[in-house]
Amino acid sequence: MLIRGLLDDDREAFYSNTIEILQTGTDSRGAQYLVALLVANDLLLRAVCDPALSTEQALSLARAAVRVDSAADIKLARRLADCVTGSGTVQPADIGRLLEILGEISDGTRILPSLMRVMRYSDPHLRSKVVLIIGRGNQSVTWAQKRLTEADHRVRANAVEALWGVDTAAVRNLLHYAARDQNNRVVGNALIGLYWLGDCSVIPEILNMASHDSSLFRSTAAWIMGQSGDSRFTETLAGLLRDANDVVRKQGFAALGQIKTAAAHTVHASHWRVAGLFVGASARPGSRRLQLAVASEDGREQPRIRPTELILSEDGRQVVTYKVVERPMAQAMSVFLVLPRSGAPPGSPWNEAVLGCLRWKRPSDLWALMPYLPESDLENPDASLADEPARFHSNPETVAAALGAVPARTACTDLWSTIWRSVRSDNGPVRGKRHLIIISHTEETRSAGMSLISATLASRALVQVVSSVPNPALASLCSRVHGDFRIAATQEEIAALVEQAYVNLLARYDVSYEPACPEASTLKIRVHAPSGWGESELPLPTHLPGEPSPRVASPSLRLLRQRS
Repeated sequence: MLIRGLLDDDREAFYSNTIEILQTGTDSRGAQYLVALLVANDLLLRAVCDPALSTEQALSLARAAVRVDSAADIKLARRLADCVTGSGTVQPADIGRLLEILGEISDGTRILPSLMRVMRYSDPHLRSKVVLIIGRGNQSVTWAQKRLTEADHRVRANAVEALWGVDTAAVRNLLHYAARDQNNRVVGNALIGLYWLGDCSVIPEILNMASHDSSLFRSTAAWIMGQSGDSRFTETLAGLLRDANDVVRKQGFAALGQIKTAAAHTVHASHWRVAGLFVGASARPGSRRLQLAVASEDGREQPRIRPTELILSEDGRQVVTYKVVERPMAQAMSVFLVLPRSGAPPGSPWNEAVLGCLRWKRPSDLWALMPYLPESDLENPDASLADEPARFHSNPETVAAALGAVPARTACTDLWSTIWRSVRSDNGPVRGKRHLIIISHTEETRSAGMSLISATLASRALVQVVSSVPNPALASLCSRVHGDFRIAATQEEIAALVEQAYVNLLARYDVSYEPACPEASTLKIRVHAPSGWGESELPLPTHLPGEPSPRVASPSLRLLRQRS
């Protein structure tokens, strides 16, 4: 009551005391009550423009006012527009502060009519601020496109900035158009906008911009790199520290600090498993193509990444030009693991390799362990076993226990009968797509018959074979059913190739790129995102992309390494 009495008796004393209190914050109940009185008595505009309050304090006041009166932003915008048309009381020096505050407390759509009146203001700097607020509110490509025809570069730059985060084909096209502007700020806003949308085609443009003849463009390139927080730009920024222009050097130093901060945050984020598998010919001759999988540490989740969060290098040289296509996440599937019968308890390289794949297994997927007898171990096989359906497991512990037990010889058939059991149409409750991973350690002298090949094709099963010896019969089967045949020379290579075969079933990304080093032997894959990170290495294929691949792994194949 004392406060209300002061307001009624001495309005100026009430106002000056209120401003003094609000300088300490607006969070207390008493401060919020004062804000409500300012709003109710038409003193809010005067208060947010009061030089006694810093811009941050005025913004805090405006936010509190919106909580009290949901139409406070509309009233402030209307008073601002009245000032522009000559009938208001807002001083020209306060217009910039009001626009900044309105841009923070309003989505733009509610105050659009008033903002369109403010657009008549002659000051191009203030008009550019209005463009930013309107653009964020309506996110209209057509409206932004019209602003790109204006002479003032600040208007064009803010029209581009207003579309940051909007991911549509129309917005991407407009940003690519703006990236060809003659002004460095317009180009910088367009390139960072595309980068944040995951458009990795802008990476070469950003790198080229760092060597532009104009120091303004070089400085903007450093700004883009800092905003991205992308460690791939570190080497380029280090070069800008030696630039002849002082502004470029300062911007480069600041950008390196931003990247260092981003890297520190990423290290404390989730660790992801990253794996890749080189596949057939690329669309462009001379380029390479691989499938990429990214999964959580336990393999149960597959985080979604943006293409610009992927960093590739060949023998230490950065891959600059690459393309990433996201595929739909693999649906639930049934995986048949066709393994040679081990005559001893666990310890065989193929059993250990399958155990390693358990971390990638999802709860929705079914596994069937299909042990078989190599030809050298066959003694009067029971032909009736070929008609028995497979037994599926969804629990990883059950799979691990089954791998730790030695299957009875009488429960195993030969390889071809085991494959037949895996692809037959009436084989139990198959879930989703059918996949076969076949491991062999002895050469098969017999070949697959036409009936088995036809059944495999009819099942649409993906067949992948990992053999420790040359195996023409299995290689022929893969060729005829559009499968994948690979040879591993060591136990470590068996584990790597089996894991790659399984990852191939989960791969979510198709990556094609232009080699950075044609003679390189290793591709390093890094994924750095705010929510997680992971790294791995792949041996580069020995055949040229675009040529028929023998799908034979080099004896020097190294185990796919995961950095922990």
